[in-house]
Amino acid sequence: MECSVAAHQNVQRQEAEQRAGKVTWRERLYRWRQLRRERYALRHLSDDMLKDIGLSREAIQREAHRPFWDDRGWRR
Repeated sequence: MECSVAAHQNVQRQEAEQRAGKVTWRERLYRWRQLRRERYALRHLSDDMLKDIGLSREAIQREAHRPFWDDRGWRR
């Protein structure tokens, strides 16, 4: 029972921090991993696929060479 209470309090704390604009380390690490996966996937798209989504190979190369922690402009 104590475990579930502590877990519930942890969830409440995380939600409060999100509302306050703070980002937890867990969220930040998750986002960095997500960016790395997305940039890796973009690098491996064919030219036809890139054309379908309206991106050039040069734009993808620029994006792929950005460091994983560089998240500007890609907010969801």
